[in-house]
Amino acid sequence: MECDVLIVGGGGSGVLAAIEASKRDDLKILLTSKGPIGQSGLTPTANGGTHTSGSAEEMFREAVAGGEYLGDQDLVWSMADGIRSSLDELSALGIPVHPLSPTAVFFPPAEALRKLRKKLIKKPSVEILEDVLVTSLIPSQGRIAGATALSLTSGEFFVIETAAVVLATGGLTGELYPHSSNNPFGLSTGSSGTGQAMAYLAGAELVDMEMIQFVPLPGNPRALHLRYLPEFWESPYLNRDGEVVEAEVSAYQDGSYSPVFVRKLFGEIERGQGPIYVDRRDLEKADPESAFKAWTRRRILIHALGIDPLENKIEIVLGSHFGMGGIKVNPRTETSVAGLYAAGEVMGGLQGAFRLSGNSFSQMIVFGFEAGRRSASFALEHDRCSKLSPETVVGEKEKVFRFLEPKSQAVTVGCLKKKLQQVMEKCAFVVRYGPNLEEGIERIKEIKTSVPRIRVPEVKRYNPEWIDAIEFSLMIEVAEVIVRSAQARQESRGSHYRKDFPERDDENWLKHTLSTWEAGQARIETAPVVADRMKPEARA
Repeated sequence: MECDVLIVGGGGSGVLAAIEASKRDDLKILLTSKGPIGQSGLTPTANGGTHTSGSAEEMFREAVAGGEYLGDQDLVWSMADGIRSSLDELSALGIPVHPLSPTAVFFPPAEALRKLRKKLIKKPSVEILEDVLVTSLIPSQGRIAGATALSLTSGEFFVIETAAVVLATGGLTGELYPHSSNNPFGLSTGSSGTGQAMAYLAGAELVDMEMIQFVPLPGNPRALHLRYLPEFWESPYLNRDGEVVEAEVSAYQDGSYSPVFVRKLFGEIERGQGPIYVDRRDLEKADPESAFKAWTRRRILIHALGIDPLENKIEIVLGSHFGMGGIKVNPRTETSVAGLYAAGEVMGGLQGAFRLSGNSFSQMIVFGFEAGRRSASFALEHDRCSKLSPETVVGEKEKVFRFLEPKSQAVTVGCLKKKLQQVMEKCAFVVRYGPNLEEGIERIKEIKTSVPRIRVPEVKRYNPEWIDAIEFSLMIEVAEVIVRSAQARQESRGSHYRKDFPERDDENWLKHTLSTWEAGQARIETAPVVADRMKPEARA
């Protein structure tokens, strides 16, 4: 296939990028999605809360300080300065945007995606390919040239030649840890880091990959990490003996999202005082009329499931939530590979060491639009590369189809994924420690040697195990980069806590970790944080 702009990912950033790029009728836009837009991926599962502080300056200061001064301040300013106009543009597209508070709004993400999909279908310059998995990016002559893809409905492998690519594949934490908010009801949303891995293997830089946000999650089997209403996470938190672990979670910055609070729960569990419970049964019930009406269905659902925290004591586990690290971009969403752009959670460097509540949707909206604008401009100025490397294409096809072949001593992808999750939970979880990180690197290397032995059923249509195997071969590269980056950062900052380096070290570590793929292995370097707009304040 041929196009001018290829957009990979049918979530919020991808759809907005397609909307923006399609304003140029003289360009052919191709939007690929692993599943039906509006019914798959992570965006439809979210609450839709979006942070919009009273002023751009206030939002900028909050995000920089909240991210422990690690965020790229040019990126942060672009988000803070652009969110209002981006929300106006969203409203102009017919998406309802409701005020929640003076500093936050809400829009229904699943409904928004369905409406925007309908608009895209009507545009003759746009083609939507759903149930298509992009498996690799193809660089040529120092720029992006195309991608390889697999139809999940037919098993057909094909090549897409393009002038520009926008990666909007979402986060990386949903499959890396045993528990994750990214998988409500235990169903995968595909948040596995494949976009980060494809960019990395194509020559792009990854930044601050060690920065992963962990949060408390409902451990009740009936809940399976359903994304609850905000008031679910209010205090008190009790240990196994009924003792209060935390009576006032609102005292922490960003409440239950706070890494300090999460470490407190982790410490209680490590001391054998788990499980932890949220117990609000004796508290006064909130006035249902005071709640935002768009969440009414979710309230009905948790009540029907018997997991209403006002009526039930809810067991808590700790799991992954958001990756602050990702593909390194500038405010124009450009990566270090010409013609390759990234938007949404797949991009890194914006949130620093901690993401404030509501800023993920601000990131998604602002940079989704921006990636569409910039990729379209690039495509107008550059022709497609004249020829893709046949060796590269054939090599990728062989790798993808090898999972279907018979093997001696075959292993299942489910077995290897479970092993990897156990390694990540032990070695790169809430609290990190040098020897554990070293062990994690070695164990990940061992697991990587088993990837060629993965065998899946020889079915080419709608084969979820095949998809998992392809994505696992990418996901494990991301896991190694996370552990190596955590090993390199010898300090504690935000969501990255080193037991052997428990203090923030602005003198030596006010800098980014940068990961590149060189000669078949990860190379970790550092780069200084540019803090020309706002200087770090000393900790009290």
